[in-house]
Amino acid sequence: MVSAVSGSSQATQISSSSSSNNASQEAALEKQIQAKEEEAKTVEDQIQATKLQQEIAALKAKLAALKAADKAAQQEQSHPSTAAARQAEFDGDTKTTSNEFWM
Repeated sequence: MVSAVSGSSQATQISSSSSSNNASQEAALEKQIQAKEEEAKTVEDQIQATKLQQEIAALKAKLAALKAADKAAQQEQSHPSTAAARQAEFDGDTKTTSNEFWM
């Protein structure tokens, strides 16, 4: 009978040792899963950040083009082109400075 009790005691120890080992493995796996999930989120954040930077660069390029077009339009308004001045002369427009020579 003593051997039966000690045999069942060993089985209990093995079973509890196995449960303890499984619990530590489960905990380790849960930590690994959490770490991988965080790593995946970081990678997704990096990808999203890269996409946003590309969008920002495209918007900045559009803004620069608009500013350049505005500047060119302002310069054209303040300084009429040579062709416009010649056309004004031909049309007899007295507002151009070159018509002063014809008067």
